[in-house]
Amino acid sequence: MPSRPTDGISRRKFLTIAGVASVAVGCSAPAPRQKLVPYVEPPTDGIPGTPLFYRTVCRECPAGCGVTARTREGRAVKLEGSPDDPIGSGAICARGQAAIQGLYAPDRYTGPARRERGGALAAVSWDQAIGAVAAAIGASRERSGAPRVRILTRPEPGGAGILQRAFMDRLGAPAGSRIVTEPHDPAALRHAGEVLFDRAELPAIDLGAVRHVVSFGAEFLETWLSPVEQTRQFAAGRGTFADERRRLTWIAPRLSLTGASADRWLAARAGGDVWVALGLLHWLCDPASAVDGLAAEAPQIFARLAWLDRHEVEARSGIGWEAIAALGSDLAQARPSAVLGPGVSSAGPSGSQLAIAIQLINHLLGNIGRSVLYGLDPLEDRPAPFAALTALVDEMNAGRVDVLFVHHADPVGAFPAPLAFEKALAHVPLIVSFASRPDRTTAHAHLVLPDHHTLESFGDVTPRRGVVQFAQPVMTPYLDTRSASQSLIDVAARLSFPGPALPTEDVAGYFLARVDALAPGASADQRDDLRARGGLRDPAPPASVTLRVPRSDLLRPPVQPAEAGGKALDLLTFPTVLRFDGRSSGTPWLDEVPDPISSVSWVTWAELSPRAAARYGLATGDTVTITTPSGAVDLPLRIFEGLHDDAIAIPLGGAEPLALLPADVDPSSGALIWQGTRATVGVSRARLPLPLLAGTPRPKGREIVRTASDPRAPLERPAPPGRMYPLPEHPDHRWGMAIDLDRCTGCSACAVACYAENNVPVTGIEGALAGRNMGWLRVEHSIDAEANGGPEANLLVMLCQQCSNAPCETVCPTLATFHTAEGLNAQVYNRCVGTRYCSNNCPYKARTFNWFDPVFAAPLDWQLNPDVTVRSKGVMEKCTFCVQRIRAVEGVAEGEGRPPRDGEVVPACAQSCPAEAIVFGDLNDPTSRVSQAARGPRGYGVLEELNTLPAVTYLARVREKG
Repeated sequence: MPSRPTDGISRRKFLTIAGVASVAVGCSAPAPRQKLVPYVEPPTDGIPGTPLFYRTVCRECPAGCGVTARTREGRAVKLEGSPDDPIGSGAICARGQAAIQGLYAPDRYTGPARRERGGALAAVSWDQAIGAVAAAIGASRERSGAPRVRILTRPEPGGAGILQRAFMDRLGAPAGSRIVTEPHDPAALRHAGEVLFDRAELPAIDLGAVRHVVSFGAEFLETWLSPVEQTRQFAAGRGTFADERRRLTWIAPRLSLTGASADRWLAARAGGDVWVALGLLHWLCDPASAVDGLAAEAPQIFARLAWLDRHEVEARSGIGWEAIAALGSDLAQARPSAVLGPGVSSAGPSGSQLAIAIQLINHLLGNIGRSVLYGLDPLEDRPAPFAALTALVDEMNAGRVDVLFVHHADPVGAFPAPLAFEKALAHVPLIVSFASRPDRTTAHAHLVLPDHHTLESFGDVTPRRGVVQFAQPVMTPYLDTRSASQSLIDVAARLSFPGPALPTEDVAGYFLARVDALAPGASADQRDDLRARGGLRDPAPPASVTLRVPRSDLLRPPVQPAEAGGKALDLLTFPTVLRFDGRSSGTPWLDEVPDPISSVSWVTWAELSPRAAARYGLATGDTVTITTPSGAVDLPLRIFEGLHDDAIAIPLGGAEPLALLPADVDPSSGALIWQGTRATVGVSRARLPLPLLAGTPRPKGREIVRTASDPRAPLERPAPPGRMYPLPEHPDHRWGMAIDLDRCTGCSACAVACYAENNVPVTGIEGALAGRNMGWLRVEHSIDAEANGGPEANLLVMLCQQCSNAPCETVCPTLATFHTAEGLNAQVYNRCVGTRYCSNNCPYKARTFNWFDPVFAAPLDWQLNPDVTVRSKGVMEKCTFCVQRIRAVEGVAEGEGRPPRDGEVVPACAQSCPAEAIVFGDLNDPTSRVSQAARGPRGYGVLEELNTLPAVTYLARVREKG
């Protein structure tokens, strides 16, 4: 819990008391009187002080990863991945880590509420709220013959979706009355499957045996399809050399976080990626290329591309034909491969043509059925095309919707402003929102029936055929909320309609019965075991598919209108690894942790390349006005080398990019178009802050991130200098860490996990503007603008290095920082007097200083880890390798009369890493994984020429020569 204030003891009074020799104790305020109330009936399912773990599911994105929730004394304190889950395999992303803050969000609705005439929400009882909804539905039926009710919901592939459909059947609502919406649904990819293979589904990606990945703007390590699963698969093939290494080529106008892991970046113009794909397809099929082992349909496909001209490809894509041919040659030799895309936010008016070309390339190379798998999409609750949303807007404007249910959807805050969903809401007599927290759509709701958080709910999700994730409450709901499914059951119970009855009157019983139905032959003990393990895990085998060669017109991109004036830039909008498309905004950890590529936190920003910024006379921190036919916004500018000179980029997550985009759709797939708008840039008179938590992005020859290209040549490392003092001894253990920079993707799951595990405080935007970053672990980035083939981004996870020759230890006047016998650079908080000498002497800048007492707004303080002290103002704090986890494992091992096993101690950062880039263990054990990594040819220490002797070994990033 947060530290208790000292009741106003001044510095003068403190020194007066401390100077009186006869006073042994007196420098602390007297503790307030408290009552200790014992349990009347002690709980039988846990031991006080010992955590309990529950399996459930993450709903922060459509991937549906399994989750393990750690609870203490009835409250959830930490989320981890479930090792039994085939999707996440024990890891979750940064957004999954932060989901627990949604549970304890201070702005959660505390109970049902009704909108008053003045616009404020006033509390009502559940009986009143349910009665009002039932009365409105009944009145609608009397007026119109059939209730004019609509449900707008996120995809619910499981019991919740079935129950919603049953509810609409109970009302007798017509087909299409339930609209499933997912703003970033990859509809173009689904359309390509239907055109080519007669399978209107999303493929699953398996990179397990892939040698070369080519991504056309698909942020598969961040937000595309199943990023945790794909990160694990991709990283498993990194950290090696030559043919054994899994290579990545990134084709997009912006170097995203996924692009930062690429070995090669082809900086195509916005909308030019489809021409690169068509050129690559043409080269592979061309008999002159003499590619062996292609699918039998290659001649037919080549004939369909007879209209393609290589000079047009170069002009429209901005990529030379030689580069496209070189990529084709690489793919022809490195099989199996995987060609991924299109990225949802990068799919412009040619998204369908791009998706078809990509899947044709995969088919030609034999990737379909090996790395790109059909037949695994559960085909449950598929998102509706964008036209269904525009049709709903038309219905609302025409007064044909009497009751609108909004379930975990925010169309006002997630779709472009020209959709005009907000205006249409004014024509709906009753809007019922199941939102747990305020959003832009719920601001117009007449009734709010707050749903339980996922961690308080029963449920099930089917992310893949044969895989069912069970959700269960990990703690008792602490607010007057109710499951949205239960609310629908209660409403239906009050209606005397002739339709079929809902499956049950109790939502808990309904979902428990779902478990029984999904495992019909299981015994009671087996069903209990399924719930305890978190679900059914029997993935279906992929299906075999047969190609239908598409017509020539399905491959030809639509002709874009000529640009007027010539001064406009291509507007790029993109999701980020921390906030996705904005659905994760408002979560303190995700707002506070800097974006790993831009180092910006808390705000929306705009990006220009250095050359584009120079044309406008702009610098980082200036405010620009961005104008499109849809609107204009002011944003602070961040200059970014990894951006095409003809583009301006804005992250999704705020209202600004939505005000600039049109509500246009791809005519082939029905997908919303996120790219293809042109924008003009001007200097704004406004002055908007840019919280930029970054040092110089240039390494300045210091080789902070080192690279290796020869597997036989160890890195050159400085010879150890002479020593003035004997080094500390580590008789039992010397705990150390190895971080593989070739596997690390910079996803920041480690940074958020560190916040969660170690009670790291959040400073807010004011602290960020002052340059304060309280994180114990950070992801740093640097740009090599002169690299071969264009700028290269390097990422580095930086934390306390636990030095054996630590510069911080020798300068601390109170011995608050000292070296332990197990190799940790310990920090004794109640000794620290805040001189900050240690921080000044640390070359890694891995310490943070508490200028203020930490504030954890209630009930966020319920999430605090009781195993870790909450620090007060005036002290330094830092990483100690999650020493509480080390001590816990050592205690168990001692009780069993054995030493800790290798891999048994797992710090929070290592446990959360989807790429398994972080290895922790005992450097004294020569057989441990961390020892072997430290002795490997790629191992080095950051700034090791300073002779700090760090316990953290970095494994160099692998870069190819030439």
